[in-house]
Amino acid sequence: MKVFVTGGTGLVGSNVIKVAKERFEAEVVASIYKRMPEAPADYTIERMNVADRTAVMAALVKHRPDLVIHCAATVDHDRLEYDHAMGWRLMVEATRIMAEACGEVGAKLIFVSTDWVFDGKNPPYKENTHPCPVNYYGLLKVIGETIVNSTGIDYGIARIAAVYGRNWSFPGWTPKEKVTGFGTLANWMLETLLRGEEVVEWTKHVNIQANPTLASDCADAMMTIFTKKEQGIFHCCGRDCCTRVELGGHVARTFDLDVSKVRAATPEEMDLSSMEGSSPLPLRTYLEVSETEHRLDRENIGIMEGLEEWKRQINTNQL
Repeated sequence: MKVFVTGGTGLVGSNVIKVAKERFEAEVVASIYKRMPEAPADYTIERMNVADRTAVMAALVKHRPDLVIHCAATVDHDRLEYDHAMGWRLMVEATRIMAEACGEVGAKLIFVSTDWVFDGKNPPYKENTHPCPVNYYGLLKVIGETIVNSTGIDYGIARIAAVYGRNWSFPGWTPKEKVTGFGTLANWMLETLLRGEEVVEWTKHVNIQANPTLASDCADAMMTIFTKKEQGIFHCCGRDCCTRVELGGHVARTFDLDVSKVRAATPEEMDLSSMEGSSPLPLRTYLEVSETEHRLDRENIGIMEGLEEWKRQINTNQL
């Protein structure tokens, strides 16, 4: 089995590479656009701009993968609200190019999507719930989903949420700042608590509830879509849903840190003026996973189990 991974140095991409190689014994090729991995790469690297049709076509014809997992994207949702051209090029045109290239070489395409395809007003959301995004990032992911399921290729759509874990391409990586969404929030919480600082979390206005997802587990689910020869939409996220405050408490307890350092923000600390210029955010993006678990014959990992596994990965430096 040969797997081609785009966005190979990202949190999700680096876990897809490691899981594909170590759990599924796959030969892996990873596309990288700018920054090369700091960790030794025991896979083939293809320097490539995913929005360059000629380069993408040439790479897939050269490597002839059985599976392409398209992780490459931007998570800068605030920039997307004003730089539509950049977002369209990277997240729509690149997806269209990737789908066409997969059709050319007969590869299955798994498109990495998001819980933000929903507005967060009426959770939980099932795999067949109609999308209703509230920001440009979510809209671009909906368009990407539409492209891959209408091109006539073998495909899977893997919706993920609130991803945390180890970035195996950069062993010392930690988030530079707190996020307004849930992605890498657990990483930021851990670093903050290790410094003995408070984790103060909003309970209104921002993305306040989601399914924390261990990066290696969503990678395993994506690979299982391929090995089970399944097609369609899958919720490859954590089984459980929690609030930001609850997640902080879980992180503290898992790593034997001071739970009293985690608290809800006061009304004054949740002043909306601090969010001027930010993109709209879905409030509660709780995804149902039962259909995905049934179709893939595997259980998505829960919050506490996932945090314990993350702790083990940190301590052992192993998947």
